[in-house]
Amino acid sequence: MADHPEPSAAEALWQHLDLLQDAAAELRHLSQEEPLLQARPDYPHPPTVHRSYASELRETLERIREGISHVRQLLAEALPAEISTGLVPDETPGALDRQLVGLGKLTETLLVEAFEPLPPLPKHAPPYVLEAPRRDLAGAKAIYLSYGLEEAAASIRNDLLGRANASAISGRPA
Repeated sequence: MADHPEPSAAEALWQHLDLLQDAAAELRHLSQEEPLLQARPDYPHPPTVHRSYASELRETLERIREGISHVRQLLAEALPAEISTGLVPDETPGALDRQLVGLGKLTETLLVEAFEPLPPLPKHAPPYVLEAPRRDLAGAKAIYLSYGLEEAAASIRNDLLGRANASAISGRPA
């Protein structure tokens, strides 16, 4: 069995971006399910059988949190800020890191908000309404997070490819 060489920082970053994009797609799927639409205990509900997705959602959000951390660590190594490839300002390593910081904060917020029960209904709520009015802020944040992660991954990949192309043209290693 031959030893495989360690992947370069750019290759490792690319692999972590794949994992992060997979988790973002899973989050988008799960955000349409039950955990982000917590039922109120004081509200009448028709009898239904639902499988709880809360553990899958928590696991996905934790994978996203770890993925963002790994990508931020690899970003500084794979995309040194002192090497410029003429990128748009939104795709500079500093801007990408700031974007990942914001997405990390949103992930931390969702790890709390997605599992909080909704506030109780007011006393004057009509008894004949079978479904609670929706204010699915956690679900909207999850969708925003998933699209933000995919956009950040695409921007990082653009920078990686730009640097690889620039190094191929100049004959210098990336």
